[in-house]
Amino acid sequence: MIIYGALVVLIFAAHAPALRATFVWDDTALVLRDPLIRSWRLIPEGFQHFLFVDATPSNFYRPVQRLTYTLEYWAFGFHPAPYHLTNILLHAATAIALFIFALGFFKLYHVDERKSLGTAAIASLAWALHPLHSGVVDYVSGRADSLAALFGFAALYFTVRALSQESAWKFYAVAGFALLASALSKESGLIFSALAITLILLRKNWKGMVAIGVAIAFVLTIYATLRNQVLPVDVPRLSPPAPALVRPIIAARALAEYTGLLVAPANLHMDRDVENHPWGFNPVSLTAGAWRELQTLAGLIVFGVLLWWARRAHKREPGIFALLLCAGISYLPVCGLFSLNANIAEHWVYVALAFVLLAVALQVALIVWSRITFFSVLMLAALWIAFLGVRTFYRAQDWEDPRTFFGHTVAAGGDSTRMLINLGGLELSEGHLEQANILLQRALAKNPEQPFALLNLAAVALKRNDLSTARGFLERAQKNPVSLAQAEEMLALVEQKEKGEINLLRLRTASRTNPPSWSIMRRYLAALAVSGQTEQAVAKLRAVLATEWYRAESWQLLSEYLTRLGQADEAAEALAQAHAFDVHLNNR
Repeated sequence: MIIYGALVVLIFAAHAPALRATFVWDDTALVLRDPLIRSWRLIPEGFQHFLFVDATPSNFYRPVQRLTYTLEYWAFGFHPAPYHLTNILLHAATAIALFIFALGFFKLYHVDERKSLGTAAIASLAWALHPLHSGVVDYVSGRADSLAALFGFAALYFTVRALSQESAWKFYAVAGFALLASALSKESGLIFSALAITLILLRKNWKGMVAIGVAIAFVLTIYATLRNQVLPVDVPRLSPPAPALVRPIIAARALAEYTGLLVAPANLHMDRDVENHPWGFNPVSLTAGAWRELQTLAGLIVFGVLLWWARRAHKREPGIFALLLCAGISYLPVCGLFSLNANIAEHWVYVALAFVLLAVALQVALIVWSRITFFSVLMLAALWIAFLGVRTFYRAQDWEDPRTFFGHTVAAGGDSTRMLINLGGLELSEGHLEQANILLQRALAKNPEQPFALLNLAAVALKRNDLSTARGFLERAQKNPVSLAQAEEMLALVEQKEKGEINLLRLRTASRTNPPSWSIMRRYLAALAVSGQTEQAVAKLRAVLATEWYRAESWQLLSEYLTRLGQADEAAEALAQAHAFDVHLNNR
């Protein structure tokens, strides 16, 4: 209990600044704009949609993550502190689950009980306080990783318990339900099924293979059935994936980058990148390219060391070999060999880092015998863990608000196209047009036809009443299906400023362009109502509600339009539906 309490207290101390933070980045889409979290009545519907309902489409199927937001919205509305508190509690629970699993794993491999307790405690504490996890704990949208890991480590604990029991079916059954919850929290949770199979295969428990096979068949069947109910979406790619021949180079660099961040996590930020982006033959570009080549070499060296260590452990220390194998399996999907929405991200190693730290701690515990060496190693570990905790405390402050987050990310080297666009959009919303233009032009220089950069630059031009420049940017944005609808909507605004009248036909076209956008549809409906076509607006709104019946805002808008038409009873019914689908409708 002392260790559990220490884990919780130290985690809260390290992440305390996050309790003062607001909603940042994807939080606006997953919490503030998701219509499916507004009522407990919509929980079943939440299992039939991917994330980012009212944002750029994704194929992320994480209904358990959405479920947690539904419960928080029901209890706290849009007050950010409880959401951040939940994230910290989830991470603390995951750290405890990791510690319990480690104890069971060490017992399975006959590690000395005293060494087992100390090793598990030190590794779990180092993992719990590591600042690489800031994007999971301090960022409300990042909780999918901790949810998946919480259920995943619980499943692995019941798996190792089953391996040490004669009648183990009940443990495999519980492990199966935990594996399902992990997969429904985040797609990477499916990797825990592979880890459970790995642990059983290494112990050569063939009865266990049958049992875990049944459990995993149950998991995959339920998961596939639920996911297949979701309508497919066309997920846009804003930049082409790296060629296949380049991926091994990216994987080597990513391994070197993660290794450096694991040991000395000094410069931390979102949107990391290990690809070459040459911008000309000049000293700065050539120096950056040279450093990337050195990073490739460093990654190959690290990979060679890990292979040597795993081969040595396979012959002498099966427990360490099992941990290294689990680390490799959990790292493989994010190693850079496969096309994802980035080539590296700090929070991707949330699970793999746990197995690496357990393997390192166990290896040190097995080779340290003398008392002097033991206390020296313990002192070094304590200093390193203290550094991790302090670094996490300061890293948590980066999530204070959107300006702090985007500004610190760009200043720390995360000046990717999307971060520059986000910061530029923030400057635009606050009326700082010159600063917004500078940032957006930097983004466009990195990706000349980036659709959201073009849209934001058009918005800057509109604010300056430079209609010809705005039209030029929007005509370029029209060429990309991702930004076509918004470009059409903004062109309608340009024409309204030019001619003094609303182009309903263009707004209608924008509202019907894929991917569908509720914000554009709402503007089109408002334009219809303003132009005296309220009955037509009602008809269009009813058509929207025929498929998107869960939108409280749509029902509320319908009530307003019906009230204007004098249809009081129908307006009251629509308003009642709005309240049914948003428990805090009156408070917003």
